[in-house]
Amino acid sequence: MTDFRIVQVSDIHLSRKRAYFLDNWDVFVEEMRADPPDRIYVTGDLCLNGPNEPDDVAFAREQLNRLPVPWKALPGNHDSGELPPDERLGKPLTATRREIWLEYFGADYWFEDIGDWCFVGLNAQLIDSGFGEETAQWRFLESVADGREKRSLGIFLHKPLYLRRPDETDQKLSALMPEGRAKLLEFCAHHKAKFVGSGHLHCYRSMRHGGLRLIWAPGTSFVSSVRSMPAPKAVRRAGYVEYRFTGKQFTVRLVEPPRFISHDYRNWFLEKGSTVHLPPRPLRKGEGGT
Repeated sequence: MTDFRIVQVSDIHLSRKRAYFLDNWDVFVEEMRADPPDRIYVTGDLCLNGPNEPDDVAFAREQLNRLPVPWKALPGNHDSGELPPDERLGKPLTATRREIWLEYFGADYWFEDIGDWCFVGLNAQLIDSGFGEETAQWRFLESVADGREKRSLGIFLHKPLYLRRPDETDQKLSALMPEGRAKLLEFCAHHKAKFVGSGHLHCYRSMRHGGLRLIWAPGTSFVSSVRSMPAPKAVRRAGYVEYRFTGKQFTVRLVEPPRFISHDYRNWFLEKGSTVHLPPRPLRKGEGGT
């Protein structure tokens, strides 16, 4: 396979009990059925409140079954928990929460060879977590890169490497922590990775760090204008990202389906701080199609 297409979709925030964001997901599924890509990669926050609502995890898995092509998923902080200790929401990644992810979605870090490319998915919440599996993930990453020098390398994970600068020292949960970021950037430079695709920030941006392209995927679920965004060129609208590959070359574009609604949850964030506190809005009959 020389020419192929991958869709990256992120931050879909699905819930049977709080089905606020199902409409855009329904549109996304219809888009994929109408013009199927070769793969779909889901870069985290499949659930609205996976750490506290096990049915959100089950419902998200049911919804991925609707996709018409092979897919792989990576966990976000709304799926199996945040980097410990998660001082913001108090829902840190735990071994039990991680096991639930593995049960429903399979491996939380993986690789796939397609054409002239090797794509690697990483669990961003393991990086700098102190979990024993963190070391295993770094070893896995190196083992995948070894022996694939003739392939171009693309990396997917939930969180972006940084917000403003690669040397920023802020200990914030919006991006990777400084130690893990430096280690991943060193890996990318050594192995000449071509891009890193992330989610988490609910906006689209494409920028460069040397020869590395950094791509932020928006969410399909919502945006929020309450947060000051340090990247002025970021696009705060609902959508997904399409990658087209020809040999070792690739292009990237933001896709905004005409029927996507960019729900702005500014007022809710100002009042409650997170969508995990949304009141119930259960599915109505006929919603969440198969």
